Amino acid sequence: MTQQPTTQQSDAFAEAVQSAAAIKTLYVDPRIDWYKTHTRWPRFWFRSVGVLIILLSVTLPAIAASSLPAKDIVLSAMSVAIAALTGLGSFFHWEKTWRGSSSSQMALEQLCAKWELELTNARLILSPDDRVKHVYQATDDLLTNARSVVASESEGFFNGLQFPQQNSAPKD
Repeated sequence: MTQQPTTQQSDAFAEAVQSAAAIKTLYVDPRIDWYKTHTRWPRFWFRSVGVLIILLSVTLPAIAASSLPAKDIVLSAMSVAIAALTGLGSFFHWEKTWRGSSSSQMALEQLCAKWELELTNARLILSPDDRVKHVYQATDDLLTNARSVVASESEGFFNGLQFPQQNSAPKD
């Protein structure tokens, strides 16, 4: 069983928790909020463009077999739309952006939950002499791991960027 902390130790622990919470609020919470607000549009564009490509692609043979008066124009427009949407999806990598942002948000939220668990651990299990040190160690771990998550996601995003390639077939 842990020993009862003195008033001075309790005050120091409360101050350490308050400082650590302020640091988390300043440096980690804005990252979580950023990922929350930057997940919706990549998901929307990935799904919308994907559905449009599928619908246009499966409609193409039906239009080709029909006897519409402007069939050639419709087929050409549909083909151009499919190519343009496919190119946009390939260029913007909405699926990767959506996946990266969602994964990073969940990882940061899990790190915050672990940090809160460590603060509870410090308060309930550790000896009064070790509590403040544990709070600062848990907060340092949170900041280090949060930085790693954000850096990894950013690196993955920028590594996936590429300029559209031109066909470099040899000329006769």
